[in-house]
This record gives sequence, C-alpha cells and structure tokens, in this order.
Amino acid sequence: MGREETAESAVVMGLGRFGGGLGAVSYLLERGMEVTVTDLQTEEQLHDSLLQLRDLRHASRIRLVLGTHEGVDFENADLVVANPAIPRPWENPFLKRAMAAGTRVCTEIQLLLERIDQSRLIAVTGSAGKSTTCAMIHHLLGQSGRNSLLGGNLGGSLLGCDQQRIDEADAVVLEVSSFMLHWIGATRSPFRPRVGVLTTLGINHTDWHGDLDHYVSSKSVLCRATTPGNLVLPVAPGAIDSRIPGSQDLTEGWHARREASWDEVGELEKLHDSIRLDVPGEHQVHNAMTALRAVASLLADRAEDRRATAQALASDLATFTGLPHRLKVLEGFYGIRVVDDSKSTTPEATLMAVAAMDDRSRTHLIAGGFDKGGDLSGIDALGDDLAGLYAIGTTAGSLLSGRNAVRCGDIESAVACAAGRMSRGDILLLSPGCASWDQFINYEERGRTFADAARSCLQARWDRT
Repeated sequence: MGREETAESAVVMGLGRFGGGLGAVSYLLERGMEVTVTDLQTEEQLHDSLLQLRDLRHASRIRLVLGTHEGVDFENADLVVANPAIPRPWENPFLKRAMAAGTRVCTEIQLLLERIDQSRLIAVTGSAGKSTTCAMIHHLLGQSGRNSLLGGNLGGSLLGCDQQRIDEADAVVLEVSSFMLHWIGATRSPFRPRVGVLTTLGINHTDWHGDLDHYVSSKSVLCRATTPGNLVLPVAPGAIDSRIPGSQDLTEGWHARREASWDEVGELEKLHDSIRLDVPGEHQVHNAMTALRAVASLLADRAEDRRATAQALASDLATFTGLPHRLKVLEGFYGIRVVDDSKSTTPEATLMAVAAMDDRSRTHLIAGGFDKGGDLSGIDALGDDLAGLYAIGTTAGSLLSGRNAVRCGDIESAVACAAGRMSRGDILLLSPGCASWDQFINYEERGRTFADAARSCLQARWDRT
C-alpha cells in the first residue's frame, strides 16, 4: 500500500473522542508499528478513549504524549495520521515539520479509502442532513437485502474492520466532512466514489477553513471525484444557499456528473408523496428522497430503472427510526413534547428543526453555543415568534433581539427558565445551531445534559397525573 507498509513508527495526532483516532491506532498496531499518540487534551478529558486504547491488542507499543505535542518526533516518524478536525492543518507547525521532512501525513479516512473497492462506495457530504441521509441509505440497503457498512464522520471507524468483511460488503456508506475532503483533495488521495451525495450547501465552518471559498472548494472535492452520472444533488428549495458566491455556477459545473435524469414530469413529486416517515420535518422527507436516489444510483444504471427502484424502496423508510440527537423525541414526558436536536450545529439546521414543530407559537427553543462564524440572524429573528428563545453559550449575545428571547448561559438554566413559562402541550426543543465546544466535549454530551435537565425540571411537574 505504499510507504506505510514498511513503516516502523507512526504518530497519531489527535486521539479525539469519536473513534477515528482509536481506529487508526488499532490499525497501525495490527501492522506491527510503534505508535505515538499525541493530543492537546488531557488524560482526564480523553478518559473514555484512553480506556478503549488500553484494551487494544499490542497496547504495550503505544506511547502517550497528552496535553501537548512537544517531545514528539514528527520528522522521523514513518507516518503521521492527523485528526481531520485539527483546524487549518496547512498552518500547523508540527504537521509542516513532518511534511518538510518527507514524512507521509494523512488522515484515518484516507487509510480506509485505500482498503475499499470504491466502485461500491457511496460518499455523502453536506452542510446539514448528511448523518441522517447516510443512516437512511444504510437502512434502505439493509431492507433490500444488501450487506452495507456505515462509517466516516458519524463516529467510530471502519479502519479496524477485517478486510474480508470490507470485501464482502455490497456497499460502503461514508459520511465525509469538509475537513476530510480538504485532506483528500490536498494530498490527491485516490477517491472515486461510485455514488456521491451532496445533501445541502450552506455557510459553515469558516472558523476552520479560514473563509467560505475554502469550505466550498473542499465540499467540491466529492462532486468532482464522483463517477460521472452518479452525483446526487439536493432538490429542496434553498438547499444550496444563494448567498454563496457563484452557487449557480457551481451546480452548473457539476452538471456533467449528475445522476440520470429525474426530469420526467411529476416523478420527484411522486417520490416525495410516497414517503412516510416516523421522524418529523419536511427536511427529513427531502433527506429521504436524497437517500432513495443515492441507493437507486448504486443499484441501477438507466434513468427509468432508477426511478422505479426508488419508488419500490420508498415504503422501507417507514421503519427508519432516526438517529440520536437528531430531532429525537424523548420519552417519559406526558404533558409536553421534549425534542433533542443537539446535532444541529448550523443555523440552517435549527431553522429546519423549528419548521418541523407543529406550532412555533408553542415552541420553546434552546439555541447557541460555540461560534463557528455562521450567520445567526435567522435564529435571532425567531425570538418574536416562538414561545421562548433561550440563548446559551458564547453566541448567546447574538440571539437576544426578540421580545421572547432570554439569556440563560447554560442548558440547565435554559431548561429551568423554560419550565417556568411552559404550559401543558408546549414543545421544548434543543436545536443549538452552533457547535458544542464552548461548554461540552461534543454534541452527544450536550444532548445528554439536556435530557437530564429536562427530566429533573419537567417530569415532576408534567407527569401522567
């Protein structure tokens, strides 16, 4: 597979908490390498990941350098595997040192791509909706009797999978972030997905990329790499943000790689109307349409066969139950509806979540968090229409112009504040529209904190009696 086959030492830079770093370490150890794991976070912050690390075979060959990257020999390592979340990696002094010394620098997803028959790869990216769309694709393939693997940016790692399991899969479904796509494009890694999917394209992650052009260019890596005729683009109004400079030119430039035509009169509307979901929101119907078109692109070649395949599979989505922290209705609250949408990390996702609620005048929204540089004005404007807008995190000050907006600081305070203003039948929605990193390890911890706060504040007041 190249230089790393004969490498004796590797550095994994950024263990992280979602499993990519763990998968890389496991893979490298199994190949007989000595592995240095370095992360700016402390042993306490990485507690759960370190427990899993210590359970790996050959864990005695791991060296830990935590809280710093100093003392790590990047230049003389045979391979450096960087966490794709490292911001602006082209400016990182440690990675620059490794590259200048001729060391191969890559990410976990690139090592995985080298193990996959990409003629069976469905790669999904987008500013919102990519995790749910991936899960829907995986669900549809399973319901149709196909053996598929699901991985990538959703969390966990397929890198540690047995090669036979990868080879026997009918399809591999990967969620790929803009960070991952930057690395793939910058290093010219082999990347030719059989089916490429763009769910939406908005303004996001400018804090990481530096500017919007770099973000859009990274997303475009997937669109340019997809096998011609198999690029699935969104059809929902506004799915590609018109504020993105040259957005029309982008879609026209991708036209040659678009999937076989759905331009037959009424075919998209027919597909839309055939979908029945157990998860709320019109945007989820559009995610479902995208998933159906992606699976049809994998399974059929001709346009008419793809349309027939998508229609035939649509009923299988009735058993799709959604993903945790994505508009998940929590059980055990009988007087109000409590909805965990902690995975909402963009303003657009929050606006879609609010639109999915039955009555915005009875919806109490908790929003705010780490500032990624997105435009929060749309969320801020909800403060006059919602029953309450409870602003948290570092972006709270940008969400207070509405008459029903309240600065709360953290989730526990926001839930307590909302509880005092709610009536039976109201909706309590956590959909932050921002990243979680100012107050939480990740969006999952944020969602669990919300659920705990709701149970402690609300169940005693609104129970069966």
